[in-house]
Amino acid sequence: MPLPPAINLDARRTIEKAFKDLERTVSVNDRIDLQDTTLDDVRKAAHLVEDELAARQSLRNMRRLEPLFTGLEYYSKTIEVLCNGTPYMPWIWAPIKLVLKISSDYVEAFEKIIKVYGQIAEPLARFQKLNRAFYSDKDVQQTLATFYSDILEFHKEAYQFVRRGSWRLLFRTSWGRFQRRFDGIIQDLKAHEKLVDKMALATNIAESKGWRKEMRQKMETWRQEQVDRMAKEETEEVTRQYLAITSYLKVDESVNAKIFDAIATEAVESVGTSSWILNQSEMQGWLKRLPSSTFILLHGRPGSGKSVLATQIVQFLRTSQQSLTMSHFCTYAYEESMDYDKLLKSFLLQLIRSDKDLIDYVYDILLRKSKIPSSKVVEALILDSVRASSLDPSRTRYIHIVIDGLDECDQATQSRATKLMKRMVSAAFSSGSTICKVLLSSRSSPAITKAAKQSQIVCLSNENKNLEKAIEAYALHRLSLLERELSQLQVTPGDISDLSCRIAKRAEGMFLWARLVLDYLANNMFLKREEILSAPEVLPRALQQLYEKILTQITSHFDERSLERIKLILEWIAFAKRPLRKAEFRSALAFSSGNPDTSELAPQYLFDRCSPLIEERSDSTFAFIHVSLSGKQ
Repeated sequence: MPLPPAINLDARRTIEKAFKDLERTVSVNDRIDLQDTTLDDVRKAAHLVEDELAARQSLRNMRRLEPLFTGLEYYSKTIEVLCNGTPYMPWIWAPIKLVLKISSDYVEAFEKIIKVYGQIAEPLARFQKLNRAFYSDKDVQQTLATFYSDILEFHKEAYQFVRRGSWRLLFRTSWGRFQRRFDGIIQDLKAHEKLVDKMALATNIAESKGWRKEMRQKMETWRQEQVDRMAKEETEEVTRQYLAITSYLKVDESVNAKIFDAIATEAVESVGTSSWILNQSEMQGWLKRLPSSTFILLHGRPGSGKSVLATQIVQFLRTSQQSLTMSHFCTYAYEESMDYDKLLKSFLLQLIRSDKDLIDYVYDILLRKSKIPSSKVVEALILDSVRASSLDPSRTRYIHIVIDGLDECDQATQSRATKLMKRMVSAAFSSGSTICKVLLSSRSSPAITKAAKQSQIVCLSNENKNLEKAIEAYALHRLSLLERELSQLQVTPGDISDLSCRIAKRAEGMFLWARLVLDYLANNMFLKREEILSAPEVLPRALQQLYEKILTQITSHFDERSLERIKLILEWIAFAKRPLRKAEFRSALAFSSGNPDTSELAPQYLFDRCSPLIEERSDSTFAFIHVSLSGKQ
């Protein structure tokens, strides 16, 4: 009995890798349909598609695929030894059945796919003339395995193309990119076809072993260079398109990043005080990759820490990398952050940023077709992008959206933005492949509540226990930084713990009030232990009264000129169109005297005198510590 042919284990591993890569891409339901599919099944499916097209008066000649089926039949015989005992063999033809069925609903796409599939036939025809002894050779097996890898890569590209969300919408703009990828695979198949020919001529020559190995290595190097070159060109083209879109929309993406970073910095300074929100029951349902809990309103009073909680949620989602996470933070400090058109454009860019096909689609609509980016146009692009956002046919795509401070916008913007979010949730659901989840963090607002009917509400006033624990931890951290000074007043660690607890209870969920009390303790001079310990009860409970007390304390020894200067600083922060950087602010204060010949900037210590009502952000701009100070609530 003759021994079975030896198997090249590297070749088997190449086939296994290609198979698993395609298997991961294909959805579970499609995987079940494809397994055990025979070549005859694919032939029958092609004829069935032909009959269906004829019934729709869109007859297409499916006989063009017969050379492909014949080539695959001959090729399958060459890799029998490599595929024995595995599920690998049917996957060289099974995906064709599915791709033809899906694409037949769109005749223009179907025609192009038929043509590229037909091109595979030519390199496969060579296998009709090879004898069994040839493809039992281990060196030849490695080249045969590369054919398998290329064919499955071809199927993967075709499958992903027709299985992604709204693929018909993206067909015209994306086909060129897919055509280049298909061409690259076919080029590789043809190169390996020539290598097989050369091996066939030299297979009986003992000295050819070294030559074949060298040729195969050169081929692999060339192949990788082709892949790298194509990837580089594609990346450069997409980057150019994205920058052109950003320029056309006139969006400064750094604004949203600055706002987020400023709030995130505040969260770092109070580390551990906002993590409780991730374990809150309604919020856990919203964070999970489940189709439930798609729309949540996070309500809280001014100063309750909503923005810090929102950044904590965004950072958690981004770290987990389980979904596309989008965010927008509205604040009076940056007027454009409250503009509806700017909000729209920000979300559009966040949606398409990591998706080459969506970038190409938006570039085509806005720049190739020169459409004016009106609210209506951008809204439509956002909804199209949501429907088409699913990249992986085997997994549901999740989009998490966080908007903070929407109540700082006018009521029309509140209503329009909320309604758009609802439409995005519906658009994702209708795609069948994407789930969109929205979190709006704001004060209770009739405009938002009305537009977000039947949404879940997480009210911070119902989370007093969590907030009290968080504020107590924050107060304990802040007071521990003053331990050296406090010990000189005979304030013990037990006193600090008790003081933290009393600050947290009296704050009643108001992080801002606790912060102001702690700033008061950090910035004032005390002679007696009781002055420290009585602060929570002595200081006004209402924010407005506390602001007045702090301002009175700051200005109590100011002369008239100093009062005018602090007033000027506060007015610049309140009414400037955008936050001023330190150098700009110092220049503005210097020239406020009305003397155009001023050569010196105002001193930096002026800003320190306004603490704790204002703060310098990480980007060197100044802002009030909270929107409630601006009078723009």
